[in-house]
Amino acid sequence: MKERVVIVEDDKMLLEFLVENLGMNGYEVEAFESPIKCIDYLKDNEAHVVLTDVKMDDMTGDEVLAHVRKNYPDTGVIMMTSFGNITHAVHALQKGAFDYVTKPFKAKEITYRINRFFEADNIDFNRKQKIQPLSEDHQGERKQSVDSKNSGNIVQPTDKKFIGQATEIKKLMEILPQIAESTAPVMIQGESGTGKEVFANLIHQNSNRSDQPYVKINCANLPKELVESTLFGHVKGAFTGAISDKIGAFEKANGGTILLDEITEININIQAKLLRVLQENEFHRVGSQEAIESDVRVLATSNRNIADAIADEEFREDLYYRLNVFPISIPPLRERKEDIPLLVNYFVNRYTEQYGMEAKEVSDNLMEHLVNKKWQGNVRELENKIHRGVILSTDKDTITLDHIENNLFSKVDLEVSKEVLSDLPLMSIEDMELQLIKKALEHTQGNQKEAAKILGITDRTIRNKIKKAQANEVQ
Repeated sequence: MKERVVIVEDDKMLLEFLVENLGMNGYEVEAFESPIKCIDYLKDNEAHVVLTDVKMDDMTGDEVLAHVRKNYPDTGVIMMTSFGNITHAVHALQKGAFDYVTKPFKAKEITYRINRFFEADNIDFNRKQKIQPLSEDHQGERKQSVDSKNSGNIVQPTDKKFIGQATEIKKLMEILPQIAESTAPVMIQGESGTGKEVFANLIHQNSNRSDQPYVKINCANLPKELVESTLFGHVKGAFTGAISDKIGAFEKANGGTILLDEITEININIQAKLLRVLQENEFHRVGSQEAIESDVRVLATSNRNIADAIADEEFREDLYYRLNVFPISIPPLRERKEDIPLLVNYFVNRYTEQYGMEAKEVSDNLMEHLVNKKWQGNVRELENKIHRGVILSTDKDTITLDHIENNLFSKVDLEVSKEVLSDLPLMSIEDMELQLIKKALEHTQGNQKEAAKILGITDRTIRNKIKKAQANEVQ
């Protein structure tokens, strides 16, 4: 028996297109312009999947979804809409929809969605993770061979996973397929170490660009004078030292994805050129008037408060809104403590396998300590602690608190804290902040990133505080 797909769509032309396409792909198709007629049909006929529009006159797609889930729990529901938004998609998936697709879509896309349902355990699909591994056909050839010496910033996404059962994490994972299959820009915000880059990697891995270049640029580490050249390239003679033409990140990423990590660190003048790329899909190499077309999906991350950056005139408001099609916020670890045991076990298994060790477990005392700890460095800090514990526990089968909070390492942090906080006289909060920054910089020999870690702030904050203090001294 062929798998039966029932379609509810009040656009007659789209309905005919879907019937023809799915029929050619081997499905038995029943089609209805009226959702009420579809409901009547389901009373006496079995359907494996219902493909329904969201906005219809007689009944909404949400009502069709609710009816099918209540009366035919083994039948999958895929929703189609021209008015999709991230909130509605999340709610639809939470209510039991198997998938959610935004019009217009290509024939192969809707076929892929239906195929994926049947490839899954469709009897129990509602209890499965909504994000499924891509099939081999959909992945295409991922064996992109890139010589490490010549690859520039082209990277292969890491195998790190986004682990969690917290409500916000579940929502992110449920909406990931729709975000991934779009070409719209994505802005991912969150504190350092929360997993912004990991989520960005997942977007690329699950997109139809997964077999194309994935270029990552760490904007915070770019020298100011090389930012424009790094992003857009330059021609020979464009500036001193430009001895030959150079291809920039956007050219390398053509047809694929570019990740602009910590985008708020880019100079505001360069931000105007980024805006042009997003608006016009073209750019110029430094020193050239020739426009180069750009087919690049842009993902951006930031650990800053964007509103503050805009207020301080350090980030363009128009660029923010252009990037903010999919605004993603990754919660800090302290707001998802229920995920800590999951993460701990994941990292323990990962590093024991990496070092060829026997399986290890975490002591109850250590787990309680980890759950109650305030994680300034978030998931990255937790991972580093577990990595340390796996190594120091050597041949033991249990990792204890002593392995994680080893006195040898804890003493360093304690001494730094004492040095920074000691002997400060009474003064204004603003002056105290500056003194703390100076002490931390003295301890780190001027390394602003290390000083920022000690103080639990960003190195951008340190630069801004110093800049403000210098301005006050001039006045």
